[in-house]
Amino acid sequence: MTLPADGTDREPEPSLGEPQGPGIPRLVRAGQTWHLLVDGAPYLSVGGELHNSSPSSPAYMAPIWDRLERNGVPSVIGAASWQLVEPEEGTFDFTAVDDQVEQARSRGMRLVLIWFGSYKNADSAYAPTWVRRDEERFPRAERDPERLLTGRFTIDGPALSVFAEELLEADARAFAALLRHLREIDPGHTVIAVQVQNEVGLLGDSRDRSPLAEAAWAAPVPVELLSGLAARAGHLHPWVADLWARHGSRTQGTWAEVFGEGRDAEEVFMSWAFSRFVGRVAEAGMAEHPLPMYTNAWLGPQPNAPEPGQYPSGGPVSRMIDVWQIGAPRLAFLSPDIYVDDFAGAASGYAVAGNAVFVPEARPEAGLLFLTLGRFRGIGFHPFGVEDLPDGHELFDAYAAIRGMHGIIAQAQESGAIHGFSVESGQEERVSFGGYDLTISGPLDTRGMFGEGTGSAAEPLTGYGLLIHTAPDEFLVVARGAWVRFSRPDAVVELDRLTEGTYRDGEWTPGRVLNGDERYFMFPRDGIRTVRIELLRRPRRS
Repeated sequence: MTLPADGTDREPEPSLGEPQGPGIPRLVRAGQTWHLLVDGAPYLSVGGELHNSSPSSPAYMAPIWDRLERNGVPSVIGAASWQLVEPEEGTFDFTAVDDQVEQARSRGMRLVLIWFGSYKNADSAYAPTWVRRDEERFPRAERDPERLLTGRFTIDGPALSVFAEELLEADARAFAALLRHLREIDPGHTVIAVQVQNEVGLLGDSRDRSPLAEAAWAAPVPVELLSGLAARAGHLHPWVADLWARHGSRTQGTWAEVFGEGRDAEEVFMSWAFSRFVGRVAEAGMAEHPLPMYTNAWLGPQPNAPEPGQYPSGGPVSRMIDVWQIGAPRLAFLSPDIYVDDFAGAASGYAVAGNAVFVPEARPEAGLLFLTLGRFRGIGFHPFGVEDLPDGHELFDAYAAIRGMHGIIAQAQESGAIHGFSVESGQEERVSFGGYDLTISGPLDTRGMFGEGTGSAAEPLTGYGLLIHTAPDEFLVVARGAWVRFSRPDAVVELDRLTEGTYRDGEWTPGRVLNGDERYFMFPRDGIRTVRIELLRRPRRS
């Protein structure tokens, strides 16, 4: 998706290929957010991502599917490996893909597939042997040994050059074959989106030094990129705007002339190359089956990896979002894989430039789910390694609590009448929302108000949840381990009526009316509770 010259959001460009039917999943702009439409209705893709190798074996996955169903996981991110899909050039095997689609379909789950093609975590180990063996057709990226960068991860995997046209064409043909196959076997759209490659970029150096890359570096910067940056004047990411301005905001010239000689310029150069590669592979797939497509980022810079090359140089990190949107305009969105402590800070870097927030990898914490849905109006959240989570994990409880509320949450996201929070014990968050000033506190202590729980380290010390403003003087709160207080400067505010309940298919089923002690601690630490809160305002006496 791209931004017009005035910086306002617009719809993603139409997919290539056949027209989209009413049932094909798609991304649409809706008020203050985006909706992922599945079967014509907004869908929140929440669940988990499988370990990379798990989907390669139907036998290995069989008990995992049973456990995911038992725990009510709504959607799963699986994988299609180029190595398995095209083991010999022109010969295709979709056994592992077919099993994932059938297992998800039979359980009423939705599936997102990752295309592990030429790039996965900045190397090319998922490319088939016939690709990696033929270095004449598919040359490797080269690093400058005098400038070699090291980070957290050892650089020992194969890295194919993103500048190799034959690699792009081979990857695109295989991806098109996969999407054509999905169109044929999945008329009901169990598969709702596809991730194209995984955490692309180059580790060990800020740019590829192979002969193909050197020729591209010495060539003029493509007019498409420069005109796209100019069209976003005043709305560019500040880092890109500053880099360009420091070198005269030139509208023509080589990469070194326009952006400089250093690693920063080289990151822009690699971002353009990778965005064009991923975008063209995605377009080949869309021509066969126009599902929403996206790609994801290994975050950087980070304190322990401040230089491009210590994190994958050229990936869709937040400061490269403009370059990526210009280079790959058909991608529906760009996504962060968030493992850093500052989840909110990382997510906010992707809630910009008309980008929908979809988190394909994160730590398995329920509070992060509610931040994604409420604070960033996200359309997806999938912690990594979901098959490792034990039965009864807090995430499964959270998915159960919102199962019947997807439409209500989506409507609140559209109007902006929603807020997500995650507050540690002893901390407070203040927010003005729905005409009220709210103070949200974390758990009171390690035991809870009446000593419920053991106070052990295994129990959460974080309060989290969603607040939805449903009507004047009325809020719906889904939360655990939190205390919410309401105030207004012009009135005395009382809790009037508190009704516990649940949603089933969007319909409210009331339960207990909370009063007495429960009025002051509505959301204990022993489980997620949904409460409709009605407030009474009285004039404040002078």
